[in-house]
Amino acid sequence: MPKADTGAHGILWPSRILMAGGHQHISGGLEIFIARARDCLGIEAHCYTDTPGAGMQSIRDYLTGLWCFARLLPAYDMVWLHYGSAFDLAYLLVAKLFGKKVAVTPHLGRGWRTMRIGAFRAVCNRLLMTADTVFTLYKAQAAELAFPDPLARNCVVMPTFLPKSLLGAEAPRRSYTGPLRLIHIARLSAQKGSFAFLSVCEELRQRGVPFEATIVGPTDAAVRQALQAQIACNTLPVVLTGPLSQEAVMALLHRHDVLVNLSLQDAYPLTVLEALLCGVAPVCCALPGTAEMAAATNAICLVDGQNGLAAAEQVLAVNGGSVYEGARLMRHKFDWTGLRARYGAAFAGLTGQAVASHTVDVTGAILR
Repeated sequence: MPKADTGAHGILWPSRILMAGGHQHISGGLEIFIARARDCLGIEAHCYTDTPGAGMQSIRDYLTGLWCFARLLPAYDMVWLHYGSAFDLAYLLVAKLFGKKVAVTPHLGRGWRTMRIGAFRAVCNRLLMTADTVFTLYKAQAAELAFPDPLARNCVVMPTFLPKSLLGAEAPRRSYTGPLRLIHIARLSAQKGSFAFLSVCEELRQRGVPFEATIVGPTDAAVRQALQAQIACNTLPVVLTGPLSQEAVMALLHRHDVLVNLSLQDAYPLTVLEALLCGVAPVCCALPGTAEMAAATNAICLVDGQNGLAAAEQVLAVNGGSVYEGARLMRHKFDWTGLRARYGAAFAGLTGQAVASHTVDVTGAILR
């Protein structure tokens, strides 16, 4: 049976937290959030939910994960579920059948398929109402997901997790001399803004603006071929790297000037904040989550929809001083010490545990 863990900053963690969510063979925003949360908060147990169809996962993988989760539940006091698909809500129902306290973090916005069908969204929201609390990623998320009033009242806005290495170092001041260096990072697709990024590049090329561009991320063969064909057709100076490790992505960001993220799906894109911490100016779609980011600093530029012309204008108007100050603000806002205190208090309140003044070294192990 797992032992009680005492987190940093004087918080006694609930003795046994079981985290659920994400996919074994994918390293997207959801999986990165989970990994950082476990590292920051010292939560040792995690079960993948393996949504069918994502990363070649099958119904069998999903049911196997659900069975393992049910077998583990008796050893834990509470569950922290990361909700990225309607399939994940089965984990919520199973946990409640076992009488467990459950906190749910939704990792989706109105662009996700489960949110675009009104009747289906209503069923999902009804199931979500069985959770003890919902940790939304930003203030407008409950309204964006059309949560009914009783569910919205059960929501608490909780901060996201950024790389610890970036939080401890100042962003470099950019001079923007020489060709502009643009970068796009995503699970490449039209909805994620990958083709819109090429439209921005084409607009800059037509204006005679010197630039170099990089596209980073996994995709399927059809999308990759379509991107390569568009790059070749317009003779654009764009390189596709494929997927990279988080360390490689951070290193690459430090060598670029502007991130263009015209995704219509991302609820609260971590890449935008990571880019800012690396001294890179983000240009992104005006969605509720990104609008909330931009309200905190004018270093984040917004455009309506996947408008290549408007995005190109924002790229050319980047202000290095704003980026530097925006990075400083975000380092303070997402400091891990503050996050440990905030999440620790939320978990302790949920399980009725007290506050202690001990600190232990916690190492993580994934259970499957």
